[in-house]
Amino acid sequence: MELQSIDLFFVILYLTGIALFGVWIGRGVKSGYDLFLAGRSLPWWAVGASLVVSDIGAKDMVGLADEGYRHGLVMANYDLIGCIFPVLIAAFVFMPFLWLAGVYTIPEYLGRRYNFAVRFCFAVVWAVVMVGMLGVIFVSAASMFKELLGWSFTTSVLTTAVVVGLYTISGGLKAVVFTDLVSCIVLIIGMVLICMIGLDKVGGWEALRTQVGALPDTEHHFELVRSASDPDNPWTAMLLGLGFVLGPAYWIGNQAIVQRTFGTVSQAEARASYVLCAAIKIVFPFLLVIPGLIGLALFHDKFGGVRSDNWTGGLVLPELVKLLPPGILGIVIGAFLAGVMSNLDSYVNSATTLCVTDLYKPIFRQGASDYEMLWVGRLLIVIFLAGGAIASYEIQQRFTTVFTAFQTLLSLYQGALLSVLLLGMLSRRVTQWGGFAGLIVGVTSASLMHYQGVHMLWVAWWSFVAAVCANVGVSMLTKPHDDERLQGLVIGMQSVAKESV
Repeated sequence: MELQSIDLFFVILYLTGIALFGVWIGRGVKSGYDLFLAGRSLPWWAVGASLVVSDIGAKDMVGLADEGYRHGLVMANYDLIGCIFPVLIAAFVFMPFLWLAGVYTIPEYLGRRYNFAVRFCFAVVWAVVMVGMLGVIFVSAASMFKELLGWSFTTSVLTTAVVVGLYTISGGLKAVVFTDLVSCIVLIIGMVLICMIGLDKVGGWEALRTQVGALPDTEHHFELVRSASDPDNPWTAMLLGLGFVLGPAYWIGNQAIVQRTFGTVSQAEARASYVLCAAIKIVFPFLLVIPGLIGLALFHDKFGGVRSDNWTGGLVLPELVKLLPPGILGIVIGAFLAGVMSNLDSYVNSATTLCVTDLYKPIFRQGASDYEMLWVGRLLIVIFLAGGAIASYEIQQRFTTVFTAFQTLLSLYQGALLSVLLLGMLSRRVTQWGGFAGLIVGVTSASLMHYQGVHMLWVAWWSFVAAVCANVGVSMLTKPHDDERLQGLVIGMQSVAKESV
């Protein structure tokens, strides 16, 4: 479609403004400590907003509109069950503990609690998965820009990579968090406008229910809880796979998320940032899924039914955005850009931190200076953005929606991660080789189940169970670390972390 001058003005203003703002915010970055943790100077309110848009971004705006079209309100549970309660548990139990441990990354904690083998393996797994996640975000951007601006897939990917790379390379975590704060405000405004104008086009909420309910295979579209026999979203899988595994693992052990709290001024502010995130997130489940229902009511003749075999993902939200009047359209495109950039900067910054801290420094350059880590980190930002851009072509071919792609990637390792984190934090009896066995068995079983076509929520649950069993079983046969080694690493023990040799 052809944008009006006022819409182009808003889009250009946002792109240039956010890039320049990020560069200005990060002008004091002089070391790896500044690049990765912002010198532990971040205020809780900025981190809280950053946590929201680190989680909710382009992949969710595009992906959940598609999923809402095909499955209905049940998809809101990915935030209601998988986010809000796990966030609060993380805030009051796990985040202050990890903050006091004084670590840069989750693998660094795992290395101290278990051994370097666990740290290395998880760092490699996370780095590989991270490339795929960046690819998912690039696909989200390309699907939107193709429909609205007529850009090719390659042009969309390169443009977003360059803009995000500019301020992330220069400003690191501090630039990421403060640009995310702006993005959070713009994102909320944009999604509210889409829902309000979309509902007005349909004729209101009751008209939406009537129109969707009259279509084939939509009798459960307004149910939050599905039966245990539902082929796509049974409540059992939602509770076990999402509520007990994917949600907690994401908010306790996802490096892209927890790195923000590591950069706060104190553990109290780390906790406060999570509480603020939970409060803001209350409105998002419906802001993201309702556009899919609106799209089903308005565009079912164009896209086909919810069980259509010819489904093409990524088109529902762009089609809705085309309904917006000039001026508002530019604001909403700005909101989408906010989602793209907040996701990209969060994930690429955390991947870089992890690779420098857990792979480069301990393996290649144990005596690396903080200045050297700064420049290695900046180089890795470029490498990860390039890797994500390349991976986006494969992601586009393999998955029907970007949301499914993202959740599938998480399910491959989150069960194993949660098992080693929880057992390691809660029990001093778990041993280093038990943790290693749990990690290997969890990731391997998840990969095999995914290959066999098992639903991603069940993959998460059963890989978690397998990892726990392997961890406990091997730990019963091996000797744990002594209490001195575990100080500050197991909840209830001394709260000052001890560096491993």
